[in-house]
Order: sequence, then structure tokens, then C-alpha cells
Amino acid sequence: MSPAASRLSAAILAALSLAVLCRAEESWKIQYFYDKRDSDLDFRDIRCPSSTHCVAAGVVQDDGHERGAVVLTTDGGEHWSLMNVKEHPVSLFFLDESTGWMVTDHGIWATPDGGKSWNKLDSLKGIVDVHFLDASHGFAVGFPKAVYETTDGGHKWVKVKAVAGAPGEDEHTFYDSIAFQGPHGLIAGSMDESEPIPVRRNPATGSLELAPSDDTLILETLDGGKAWTTKGMRFDGKLAKLSFAGKGMVAAVIGYEGRNKRYPSVVFGAVLGAKAGQTIFAQPDRAVVDFAMLPSGRAFIAAVEPPGNSTEVPIPGKLKMLESDDLKGWREMAVDFRAVARGAVLAAADVSHVWVATDTGMILSLVKSDSSAR
Repeated sequence: MSPAASRLSAAILAALSLAVLCRAEESWKIQYFYDKRDSDLDFRDIRCPSSTHCVAAGVVQDDGHERGAVVLTTDGGEHWSLMNVKEHPVSLFFLDESTGWMVTDHGIWATPDGGKSWNKLDSLKGIVDVHFLDASHGFAVGFPKAVYETTDGGHKWVKVKAVAGAPGEDEHTFYDSIAFQGPHGLIAGSMDESEPIPVRRNPATGSLELAPSDDTLILETLDGGKAWTTKGMRFDGKLAKLSFAGKGMVAAVIGYEGRNKRYPSVVFGAVLGAKAGQTIFAQPDRAVVDFAMLPSGRAFIAAVEPPGNSTEVPIPGKLKMLESDDLKGWREMAVDFRAVARGAVLAAADVSHVWVATDTGMILSLVKSDSSAR
């Protein structure tokens, strides 16, 4: 090996060693904790459009009453502010630090100032998720068999005729997840032809969802929603979340609640159109509640440790965070010892700025390790 090549190899090894050292020093620290006597805050979604701006939304429960709440930061989590909103939040979507939308139990709201104020746009019922391609063009999905499109920022919504012919009667079909990667879009839902699908409120997330069903319906577009195709899939469990995972792969969190399985849930990856996929993550003592993959290839899993030998999480368990660079080897990360949850949602602005919000009123941030994490 030439001297120049040797120096280059040494430099590469040094850089890799430094990256591993820096990675080992990371941990998850609580930045916000709603800790009030006889009152609980159940975060149902969090979005972080930049390294300094994050918005989380959920429902406060106290004295037998519920009220919607939004918590936001504009300084990377150094300070958080809480404000009440008129309806109960279900999910959030942000294009940038200013422009965002909030789905509630009674409609869709928009914010022009990063979540400081909200304006009611539409009273669409049964909507659980939205995705906007730009400030005007977006889609909303929900129940029964609801797929809507807007071209004016959400003031007016029309049903997408291209998916009207998808399998399943209206009362048997529920779309609960939508994701885009450029013009490539996916909508996931469930259907049950034997009887109308019972809609329930998830005790972990508080959001509307289906009772467990094995039949998953995937709607796919390659041109930003102009045309849609339908794909049927069967999982021995409930598809809880669908997201793009890079390199043409789609990742799905599949839960096995009440099914006496070895694993409480798994993360499954597949290339659309391929005959088979692969299990990305499965551990008997880790109930996966969310998965996120960054453009860099780094991926995170938020999980909860079930009590005892159970694969179910009837009460809040310890929050567990894992990371991987190749979707094969997963490393467990240090987490603030106070962090417990039944459900949690991940949000990433970039590889160094990642947050997770729990249904127990906590927001944790990925930081350099200190003595508060164990």
C-alpha cells in the first residue's frame, strides 16, 4: 500500500472511530414533562419541521374533563409553551416552521405561525391523518373509506374519485395512514367484508382506529395523486404505521395485541411490488410503538417494555429507544430513567435533532449523554 493510501485509510478509520465515540455518548433526555396533580397530558402527535421548532398536540384530562392542548418550542426545546385548543387533536402535519395543519376529532385546522394560533378550515368527520405536497395541495384520510383532496390549503375538500373503486364497502373500510416521498404516495387502511369494522379509540394514543383486522389495503400513487392503484396485503396482526424507509423500501409497524404471539409487535420492511419482505426488528420484551428512518439511513425505534413476561402493555412501561444504521443491527440507547409510556411518537428534523413524545406527557430529545440518563 502506498504512503498516500495508508494515510487515507488511517484518516477514514479515525473518522469512523470518532463517529462511533460520538454516537456512544448520545442519550434521550426529558425536555418537557407535564407533571400536574390529578391531571394528565396524552400526546398524540409531534412534528419538528426544523432543528429549533417542534409542535406536539394532545389531550389534557383532569377532574373528569378533557381539553385539547398544543405544546411548542422555537429554541430547540430549551423552552416549551402550552396552550389550549378548542378540539381534541388527533394528528399534525407541517410543511415548514410556519405552515401546518392539525386534525381533530371534529375537523381540520391550519396554522400560519408555527402552531401559535389555529384557524378552523373544515368540519370533516372521521379524518385521522393529512399530508400536504405544498401549501395548497393535500390529502386527508379516515373513516368510512375516506380519501379527500384539497387544492386550496384545506378550505375545500373533495372525495378522490380514483379510489372509489377500491375493494371494500364504505362502512367496512378505514384508511388511517398516509405518507409521501416526492410524488410517490401511499395510503394504508384495513377492511373487513364480514361486518362493518368497529372504530375504537386507541387507549395508548387516544386516536381513532380500527379494531384489529388482518386485511390491509394499500393505495399507491406515483404521480402525486393523479392516479392511484390498489394493493391488498395480509398481515397476521394490525398495521399500526406505514412509512418510507429509503431505497424503495416501505416499513410497517405491525402489532399483535391479544393474539398470543411471541412478539408484541414487529417492524416489517418490504419493497412494493416484491413477493416477499423481511422483519427489520422483533424482540419479545420490546413493544414497538413508532419507527422513523432519516434520509441518511439512520433509523430509530421507540418501544415500551411490557410488564413481566407479557407481550401486552396494559399500563405504562419503561420507554426504550433503539437505533440502527443498516436496519439489521439495533443498539439500545440510554433513556432518562423517569420515562414511561404506553404509546409514543417520533419526530426528526435531521440526524442530530430527534424528539419523541409520549402518552404520559413527556417530550424527550436526543442529546449528548449526561448523568440524568440511565
